[in-house]
Amino acid sequence: MNAYELIDLSLQRFSPKEVAQALGVDPKTVRRWQLRETEPKPYIADAIRQRLLPFGEPPSGEGQFRFIDLFAGIGGIRTAFEKQGGRCVFTSEWDPYAVKTYKANFHDGPDHVFASDITKVQENDVPDHDVLLAGFPCQPFSIAGVSKKNSLGRPHGFSDKTQGTLFFDVARIIDAKRPRAFLLENVKNLMSHDKGRTFSTIMDVLKN
Repeated sequence: MNAYELIDLSLQRFSPKEVAQALGVDPKTVRRWQLRETEPKPYIADAIRQRLLPFGEPPSGEGQFRFIDLFAGIGGIRTAFEKQGGRCVFTSEWDPYAVKTYKANFHDGPDHVFASDITKVQENDVPDHDVLLAGFPCQPFSIAGVSKKNSLGRPHGFSDKTQGTLFFDVARIIDAKRPRAFLLENVKNLMSHDKGRTFSTIMDVLKN
């Protein structure tokens, strides 16, 4: 992307005042760049990449492969896969603060679908994709999370109906869309939780 294109992209994510502050210029200067009335100095493009687009520029075109980003957080896993040539076509994240940051980090076109509550998404409404990424909630399985829930007398693992069963929403999407590959991220204790029965259930579901 050239400097003008980077400026346009920045203005889709930030206000002219925010862009100006990040680049150390007057907002009127940003406005003149936007209108193509003046040409940005050579260093501006690098400054935009470093200060306004820390997660990188969006991949152009169709990308080498299509992927979806479930339980996306602020988009850390997405960033890595975009750098490998992938194009994100679907995102799911429910936390409002994470969503705000995610949308500031990535500017997606009209063909990209963003959903908040994955439990309300019909699997057939998810776009076709090559790779599924999911960092499903770790609290019901982590050592700290289980300890806290036990101290409060609350269920954990799959018995936690709010977070513990979200893995099965990932599984139903995999079953319906059959991506070529998937990456599921959680915590170390997942393998030993409930004496290994939790991980055994996950493997059985994925294999079937």
